[in-house]
Amino acid sequence: MSTLLPPEPSSSVFAELERVSPVLFSLLESSPDYVTMVSPEGIIRFTNRISPQHATIGLIGRSVFTYLASESHEAARACFRRVVDTAEPGFFEALAPVGGELRRYDTRVGPVRSDGRVVALTLIASDVTERARMEQRLREQRDTLEFAAAASGLGMWHLDVHTRELVWDAEMVRIHGRGGPPADYAEACEWIHPDDRARVDADVRRSLIVGSFQDLEYRIVRANGAIAWVLARGRVLRDAHGRPTRMLGGVLDISERKRQEEALRASEERYRTSIAALEEGMVLQGRDGTIHTCNASAERLLGLTRDQMLGRTSLDPRWYAVHEDGSPFPGEAHPATATLQSGEPLSGVIMGVHKPDGQLTWISINSRPLFLAGTQQPSAVVTSFFDITGRKHAEAENERLLRVERAARRRAVLLSEASKQLAASLDAIDSLAEVVRQFVPAAADLAVVELLDERGEFGPSHPVAVAAGDLELEASYHELVRRRCDARGELLTLVKHGEVRFTVVQFDGRTPALPGMPGGEPLTERLRYRSTVVVPLTARSERLGVLVLGASTRVFDADDLALAEELALRIAQALDVARLYGEMQTALRKRDEFIAVASHELRTPLTPLMLQLGRLEQQCREPGPLPAANIAPKVHALVRQAERLHRLVEGLLDVSTITDGRFDLVPERLDLVALVRETTDGFAEQLARAGCPIHLDMPACIEGHWDRTRVEQIVRNLLSNALKYGAGKPIDIGLVTGPQHVVLSVRDRGIGISLADQARVFQRFERAVSGRHYGGFGVGLWVTRHAAEAMGGSVSVESVPDVGSTFHVRLPHHAPPVTAIALPAAPSP
Repeated sequence: MSTLLPPEPSSSVFAELERVSPVLFSLLESSPDYVTMVSPEGIIRFTNRISPQHATIGLIGRSVFTYLASESHEAARACFRRVVDTAEPGFFEALAPVGGELRRYDTRVGPVRSDGRVVALTLIASDVTERARMEQRLREQRDTLEFAAAASGLGMWHLDVHTRELVWDAEMVRIHGRGGPPADYAEACEWIHPDDRARVDADVRRSLIVGSFQDLEYRIVRANGAIAWVLARGRVLRDAHGRPTRMLGGVLDISERKRQEEALRASEERYRTSIAALEEGMVLQGRDGTIHTCNASAERLLGLTRDQMLGRTSLDPRWYAVHEDGSPFPGEAHPATATLQSGEPLSGVIMGVHKPDGQLTWISINSRPLFLAGTQQPSAVVTSFFDITGRKHAEAENERLLRVERAARRRAVLLSEASKQLAASLDAIDSLAEVVRQFVPAAADLAVVELLDERGEFGPSHPVAVAAGDLELEASYHELVRRRCDARGELLTLVKHGEVRFTVVQFDGRTPALPGMPGGEPLTERLRYRSTVVVPLTARSERLGVLVLGASTRVFDADDLALAEELALRIAQALDVARLYGEMQTALRKRDEFIAVASHELRTPLTPLMLQLGRLEQQCREPGPLPAANIAPKVHALVRQAERLHRLVEGLLDVSTITDGRFDLVPERLDLVALVRETTDGFAEQLARAGCPIHLDMPACIEGHWDRTRVEQIVRNLLSNALKYGAGKPIDIGLVTGPQHVVLSVRDRGIGISLADQARVFQRFERAVSGRHYGGFGVGLWVTRHAAEAMGGSVSVESVPDVGSTFHVRLPHHAPPVTAIALPAAPSP
């Protein structure tokens, strides 16, 4: 040994060691490791721990090899020699007898230099006996489990690759905690933990491809919700052609092994935490509180160098520390000062320390007193601390998220209650009144919903729902918006442009009045809010009204804006549903009216038709020839009623054709004047019977390309309409031609049509009068409009009640040159 190691180090090194050994011993006594300084030959000069059977005086000066098992000597000497020769740290694994048993240590060896030579070695020995034993036990347990799986056949399974049929034995059912085996492979996969399911399925499919089954460890979910770990092993069986046919294997419950592995990991984690504790800042202060030494972590955490900290005390005014609430942390309250005064240790004291660069670092402090033998007062204090800035930031973020969650929960409750109120009744105003009351004061100090009237304005009678927590203020709001509806232009502009307005006023600014509130009104001055949200109510691109929220004592944020927009959306949808429900009820009523009218209209010609046919049948049974004078009137009546029935059926067919979106056209060259004369001639008898003289004002000839059938239909419908509503009075028919269009006019002097009904009469099944007094299905003008539009034209009406009506049909000289024109489906009434 002497020929390989450098000479004995100078005594000054170990003299210095003896001088600082009390401090080193105090710093290192809590370490779980053995920290020893030895000469290059292995003579012990210092150690932080001793065994109960050895006195300190008995260790110093003795060889470290005395305490190592003989089988570890060669490894130790080789490591010492390598460190001395290279001045680089080394490592070896040693066995040492302790308390009658042989324990295992991981030993790190570091060089101590003086004058460029390695004069001593530091040994840090960590006891890893328990870890090694645990690892050995785990290996033995794994082998035992694998042997049991192969030998016992417990938990066996069988899978048919083609049919996916899965067979389990009773042990498999027990392991999975189910009442019975799964029906197939897919159901078995459902019992695997969702996080492991895809991986297990992929491994099984891969096994079928490669032909070998790899061991699988995964979690299963039992019927009671408990999670267990299993180990699956198997084989892939192939047919004579090498194709996989079956998979056989077994499953073992390895939950206990997993728990032991977790315990081992936890133990290792505790060990790593103990080592990581050396990363904590450590400061040694004397009896007077003066800092004598510190470690590198303390320098890093406090932002000060060792020289800057030495000689300071906790009372030094240069410390800038704060409590968690931000208040100053005085030096006399520092944990080190308190421990020196009381002799009691302190743990987990939270302190915020401002570094010289201004950065605030949060630390958790532990202080422990040091006592000299025979003294009652601490002679020093060791303070350790670690950085918890990240934790403090996380706590602040958690608090922020908690506030966000509370706000989201509050919004969800408000919206849920609003939805319930809106769905509770089809009476929009009553529902809106309840909705706005729920939002005051929970979400706002003022909540208003105003709906547009039938003209799309905020008129005197438009619906209003307001809640402000003050009945007198709410009543005043209703009175003002109805009295001064002329001043709502600003609010109406916001609604028509679909503009969302979000207003926030600083505390020192003047709060504006609500949009649309007239100036000079006392109530306008009362309705000034620091923060407002104005959201138009829109459903299917149609503006329905506006929602206004106001806050006097707080400021709306993005969450409040989102709440207002969501509430506006739900209100608009509820209003739209109520409107659609009303339209559906109207459509059902009109359908019932049409069925009643259709039944009456179809029965009217059928009744005389049946009577005349009955009489003819009776006369046919009588002997002798039938006199023409008796038969002719009856046949004439039959023809007239059949033609009427034909027109009714034809009208219904037109309704079906137009509703289906198709309207056939066959344009041909024809004289429009001749066609109009021909059609009116066919009405000669009806005109005479109704007492309606007809006057034609037309040129000699107007030629163009039109669909003959549809033009006849237009003339016939307009002439029938004039006969029906202007009986006993003259009817004028005119034709005027221009460069591009021809205008057909039919004027009657009947009951006329009010201005409100003039657009409605061109809709399906609509009349301007009661169906009890005037026959027909109410589809003639509707068919006329579609026929004119199909040929590229239009129809309009001019009418004065009790004076008469004039219908104008404007047609281009040339109808579209196609045989069929697709029309949009007719709107429902």
